[in-house]
Amino acid sequence: MSGEINTSATPEEEPGPWRPAVPLWAVASGRAFTALLYGIGLGVIVGIWSALTGAGLTMDRVVGFAIVAAVIRETVDAIASRLIMRAKHSQDPEGPMMTIIAFICPAVAGAAAAALFAPSSLFPLTLVTWILFAIIIVTLEKPWNTTLNHEEMMKRSRKMRLMTQEHFAEEIQDGHLSFPDVDDEGYYVDEDGNRIDAS
Repeated sequence: MSGEINTSATPEEEPGPWRPAVPLWAVASGRAFTALLYGIGLGVIVGIWSALTGAGLTMDRVVGFAIVAAVIRETVDAIASRLIMRAKHSQDPEGPMMTIIAFICPAVAGAAAAALFAPSSLFPLTLVTWILFAIIIVTLEKPWNTTLNHEEMMKRSRKMRLMTQEHFAEEIQDGHLSFPDVDDEGYYVDEDGNRIDAS
């Protein structure tokens, strides 16, 4: 009796610490690219606004404002997203909290960038920045949409890959896709077994 091992009393293994599926370097590089694209768009809009209203912003100030505003917005948004994911122990930050933060970030970014490059135009530049990013949030990002989470996206990706392989195999089996026959030496042959002259 003394040599028996009581397996029922063995404690269950504790789950490991939560880790994000996307590494930090990938998030940073993706956000940098996004900031560049959004910065270009914001710069064009601010340049047009300055020309139409006679604000007198130089090209350097327009470019500096657009880059700084886009970088601040993406940085704050990425940090908030990461913190929400960690707090929820989830790969998906989407939800009410992320939605509120997403709409606040552009105003903060616009005000901070305007304070650096055009303090006299702080309110209109903040408003222009917020409107642009609000359009992007509503049309592209949709941080309130929780229907397609990270796990579901991975499942769909794997399912699509499997379906593609199965579909390809079925096409070959049904004769919709065919490959020319080859002989033992690797030459293409016709239906009668005669080598096809490649020249």
